[in-house]
Amino acid sequence: MAMRLSRGVTATIGAVVLAVGTAQAAPAVAAPRANEGTPGWHWVNEGWEPAPQGDNTLPAARYCGTFDLELDSISDDVRSKVLSRWDNGTPKDTYYTGALTVRAENLSTGKAKDYDMGGDMLASNYSTGNPHIYQLFGPVGIGMPIGASKGLPASYYVVDGYHVLRFNADTTQRTLTVKLGSETDICAALR
Repeated sequence: MAMRLSRGVTATIGAVVLAVGTAQAAPAVAAPRANEGTPGWHWVNEGWEPAPQGDNTLPAARYCGTFDLELDSISDDVRSKVLSRWDNGTPKDTYYTGALTVRAENLSTGKAKDYDMGGDMLASNYSTGNPHIYQLFGPVGIGMPIGASKGLPASYYVVDGYHVLRFNADTTQRTLTVKLGSETDICAALR
């Protein structure tokens, strides 16, 4: 299902377990600072935490244009692990994995379909906590809002394969910079 990762940003994540998720992290070591005044970061050795996806209603004016889209988790075993933190304590890199099935419904017509969104995601954040780069190993659900997206038309998608989604520092724009695989337009499928 769509997951709230930070201030107003939603994404969905899920399933294939990669070696990074099963190996123990190295002891925390501070990374060198790039410039004076630039926040530093460090690796952490934190455990897996449940990351339930919940349910979301995406407004027509932001995603599908003519109808609100309801996303309901019908099977959810998503978990996350923080891999590194900024020196201010904010997570820098977080890995998400776990099985996830989502029912997407057009709230105007009642037309609905279930989607596997049980892929993996490595979420990298700015030191402010805002999202910076999401590396998506699909199938994963992503929202591309109207007027705030580049790389795909505005809609809600299930991307499969490998995709990279970049956000500007204030999250007002997102750009899909890598598309290796397929993109299923859920809004179009439910019209």
